[in-house]
Amino acid sequence: MAEGPNWRENSISSGAMRTGTDLNSTYTKFLMKCNNCELYRLTKLYRDRLEQAIEEAVDGVSKLITYERQFSGQEHAEIIKLAESGNRRESSKLLLNLVIEKGALAQRAMWESFVIMHRSVPKLEKILKEMQERGSDSYMNTEQDFSKIPNHLKDVQQNHKKTLREQTETLRMKTNLTKEKVKIF
Repeated sequence: MAEGPNWRENSISSGAMRTGTDLNSTYTKFLMKCNNCELYRLTKLYRDRLEQAIEEAVDGVSKLITYERQFSGQEHAEIIKLAESGNRRESSKLLLNLVIEKGALAQRAMWESFVIMHRSVPKLEKILKEMQERGSDSYMNTEQDFSKIPNHLKDVQQNHKKTLREQTETLRMKTNLTKEKVKIF
C-alpha cells in the first residue's frame, strides 16, 4: 500500500489501474457524481443500515474521518472509548450524528471511508452495491415522490384550513386596559 500523506488517494487510484472494473473505482466515481445534497439524502436514507454496518468497523471509519481532519482527536477518542467499552451501537450512532452535524465535507469523508473499507465489512459492501445499481437519479426521484401529497391527505388539509379560518374569523385582542377589540376578517 502507498505510504505518505496521500496514501488513501494512491491506494484508490492504483487499485483502479489494476483492474478496469474495480469496485473501488466504480464506487468512487459514483460518489464523485453525487453533490453534497445527494450525499446528505443518501446518508439519511441509509441511516439505520449504516449504523448497523458501522458497528463492525466504527474504529476504522472514525480513524479515516479523523485523518481527513473532519473529526477532532477528542471526538475520535470519544467514539473509540464507547466502542471499547462494548457500546459499539452507541459509538456508531455518535459517529453518524457527528458526521451529519459537521456537514458535507464530513459526509463525503465518511462515504469515501466506506469505499476503502467495503471489502472488510459486508454490510457496507451491500449498501454501496445497492446504491450503485440504483444510481443517483433514482434517489432524487424517490425524494420527489415523497414530497407529493396524496389526494386523501389534500382533502384533510383543505378541511383543516377551513376549520382554522372559521376559528380565526373573529379575533379578539385584549389590551392592558381590559378594553376588548374585535377584528373580523
